[in-house]
Amino acid sequence: MKKVSPNLIGFIIAAIMLVASVYIYQHFLAKKSEYLLDNNSDESYKIQVGQTVYTLAAHQTLPIPLGKGIHHIIVKNEKDSLISQQKIEVKKLRGLVNIGHQTYFIFGLPYGVKVNVDSIFEHNKTTYQGKKYFGPLKIDSSFYIEDFYYNLNENFPSLTKSSLNDTLRTKIFREGDFKQFYFEHFE
Repeated sequence: MKKVSPNLIGFIIAAIMLVASVYIYQHFLAKKSEYLLDNNSDESYKIQVGQTVYTLAAHQTLPIPLGKGIHHIIVKNEKDSLISQQKIEVKKLRGLVNIGHQTYFIFGLPYGVKVNVDSIFEHNKTTYQGKKYFGPLKIDSSFYIEDFYYNLNENFPSLTKSSLNDTLRTKIFREGDFKQFYFEHFE
């Protein structure tokens, strides 16, 4: 019987480790793309995305399957009266369809070893309804919003994975939820 080369054994072990690490990343670590329909109003709506119709009760959030590209969305009230007809272009991995054109807050938390947290909060001030908020904050009421990392149904993690490109991780909040979050963490 022929003896197996140590180089071949090393190659097989490395290949097994590579396959295992890709599997672990894909099934446990990778952040999935997610698109939400959000109805932050007191009314119910019927929303047609492509050929699929969704019914959203007041203050309900629903994940929907969207891919990159252009999508047509029709919003009707409970009496089937047309409220709006919009065309959105999905470019990023997560997004929020703002059915009622409500106000959302996109807030960033700095992370990383080289980030000067004090500088980020000192140089970013936003005033909303007479109150000053410190930190990277964007207020948006667009029909489709996609400039964030954590969606409505996700929390900021207590430990953030490092990245060479970004110094902020942003999360989208409903107005009331953001005010409560800011009060609990920064006041």
